[in-house]
Amino acid sequence: MEEIGATIGPVAEILTVTDPGERVTVVQHYFFADVLDMDLDRRNGPEMQDPDIGNFSPVRVPLEVSAVAALDLQPTELADYLRDHVRSWGA
Repeated sequence: MEEIGATIGPVAEILTVTDPGERVTVVQHYFFADVLDMDLDRRNGPEMQDPDIGNFSPVRVPLEVSAVAALDLQPTELADYLRDHVRSWGA
């Protein structure tokens, strides 16, 4: 988790989204893990040097359906999965 300078706990794959294109099939894997610690001063990686790639600032969101639903998560399969499962993770 070099983008956010984090150490994470046990990891479990929760979702795989496959997008078959005309020339290339894109497969995205999504994982669930506990953040054990985070130090933004430890952030590194080549993507951190290119602002065109995006922003890697962490955003803390309560494990509540309303909070997750308010996010503009993409792809829609991920947003749907999180809304469907967030109650059990917050328990």
